[in-house]
Amino acid sequence: MSLTFLLALVCCALPVIAATSTAPVVDLGYALHRATIPQENSNYYSFPWIRYAAPPLGKLRFSAPQPPLNNRSAGIQDGSFGWICPQASPLWNNVTLANAPPGPNESEDCLFLDVFVSKETFKRKNANVIVWIHGGGYIRRDKTEGGSSIGLLERSAEHSEGAVFLGGFGFLNGPLFQKSGTANVGLHDQRLALSWVQRYIHLFGGDPQRVTVIGESAGAGSIMHHIAAYGGERGPGHLPFHQVICQSAALHNPTSAGYLEDDVTRQFLAAANVCSIDEARKLTSEALMAANKAVVRVAPYGLYTFQPNVDGDYVKDVLGVAYLTGRFDHSIRAISAHNSNEGFGFTDPAATNSSALATYMRIYFPHASDAVIDFISNKLYPPIYDGSQPWTTPFERLNLLISEMMIACNSRYLGTGLGNTTYNYEYSVPPGFHMDDIPYTFFDGTLNGAVTNKTMAMDLQRYITAFAATGNPNAFQKETALPTFARYGSEATLLNFNTSYISHITDPLKNDRCAWWQKGLLL
Repeated sequence: MSLTFLLALVCCALPVIAATSTAPVVDLGYALHRATIPQENSNYYSFPWIRYAAPPLGKLRFSAPQPPLNNRSAGIQDGSFGWICPQASPLWNNVTLANAPPGPNESEDCLFLDVFVSKETFKRKNANVIVWIHGGGYIRRDKTEGGSSIGLLERSAEHSEGAVFLGGFGFLNGPLFQKSGTANVGLHDQRLALSWVQRYIHLFGGDPQRVTVIGESAGAGSIMHHIAAYGGERGPGHLPFHQVICQSAALHNPTSAGYLEDDVTRQFLAAANVCSIDEARKLTSEALMAANKAVVRVAPYGLYTFQPNVDGDYVKDVLGVAYLTGRFDHSIRAISAHNSNEGFGFTDPAATNSSALATYMRIYFPHASDAVIDFISNKLYPPIYDGSQPWTTPFERLNLLISEMMIACNSRYLGTGLGNTTYNYEYSVPPGFHMDDIPYTFFDGTLNGAVTNKTMAMDLQRYITAFAATGNPNAFQKETALPTFARYGSEATLLNFNTSYISHITDPLKNDRCAWWQKGLLL
């Protein structure tokens, strides 16, 4: 049996009707949760707003998460309350959100998850599990970014597998912060949630030994950090999952030295009007959320300020270097994906002259030498616009650099790091922007502006659910008649989702530019 399980660390519940007295109650030991019945399909159970950790408030702020407290005395819970994590945005990305006060549904107390499972799977047990970690630049969004899980569940049911779907307060770093705080605490939050899956998912019909984690953008970047946790020194089998699907993993590592992270910590403390993390722990949530927004608001174009970074413990090295040197868990099976135009939404539209590339390189890498900036600007991405390069304008040149450096090359790093045994795809339906494949991943049967090819969407879901069930996206090829999803291999073969449906191409990321970025030479 297959369980598709959506984990959303920053949650908003799917639309549901009130729980009924006949709906099942799951006993977690520390709490009791009754299922609700989703309005969109009464064949499923939804268990929204399950607490997987203690509220990270007061003394628990900026520290590794703790297990949830015993709350049985509160009676049976039905998911009628819960909050999303504090939201923030730089002005370049979303002026309204950047300037808005915290919403009534935002709270530091946001470590919840949802479980979504078919009634049949709930009864049968031993299904595989899919955990979804959403994107959002490590600073915003919630689990509703993906949309309804119904489409994936229905595709899973096609091959008799069924499914259950589970769906910067977290990323301060640096030596200054680490004097009294846990660096990359957002990754530790996710890790605890995945450990929760190992302990409790059998109560919902899932098999803890068959867990696939899927994420997009910051969610996929988080997954790649988990694979490389502790530099891979704990050996295979220590991770609380077994397979991954990484879609457009996004991250910008400007340094591994710690001084830039210290600068961000100082900015945060100044915005909160305190001198230390210990003082910040004593502030109100409103004051901390305001400080968080203030720091993120002024981020340079294309950046979000907070993100995972090297801490010497959970994150031993920057992602590219970790996967180049083999410092990660090699036992993981993976689908790795990128889109054809990842950088567009992160590239300054005013970058219309050749000098813009060097200008932004000095913003992104403030401690890089002039010689390195010159190499990037004139050798790696030369200002040549005659059609001999994969750009014909200064904007396209910077756009490709941002696309490769921050997002797309990560897809290749995962593939080559795992010995070219992964299954890689590219989504290139124009315009092929970052996140454009997510509506296809969560297609629920309704054609709209985001999904124009129903067959392609359903087949992408069939590959995903087959991989989740078996580790092989071609496992049910006889039933589905899908084109073969080839392994990445030494030839860097991609399954390309394009306007004419599906084809195989050589990965355009097999180039000298991605190879240079991966070495981390300017860190």
